[in-house]
Amino acid sequence: MITGMMIAALLGSGLAHAQSPKQVEWVGDLPVMPGLEIETGLGFAFDSPEGRIVTIYLSGDAQSPMVEDYYRGAMDPLGWVEKDRLKWQREGEVMMIQQVSAAGSQLWKLSIRPE
Repeated sequence: MITGMMIAALLGSGLAHAQSPKQVEWVGDLPVMPGLEIETGLGFAFDSPEGRIVTIYLSGDAQSPMVEDYYRGAMDPLGWVEKDRLKWQREGEVMMIQQVSAAGSQLWKLSIRPE
């Protein structure tokens, strides 16, 4: 009986996982919100003596509340702790998200830098 319940629980958890939205794109260890696209010519990444510095730009039609909700849900499981609106901290690094304008387009800037 216990074995049957354990199998049912495992199958149930697998089914729940299979039905959850799948993250399809990452930049390093940062998830890219579905519906947003990476602007490859604008970002950069390098290591400094103090730690890594990463900046990526994303474009798409996502509105601010959608982006905020997505990243609030995505960053916590990755070990990032939200410190302020759209600002997280983890292991000596700070990750921030900002909406910016570039060449007449609205973009989302995701950046990681040492604390």
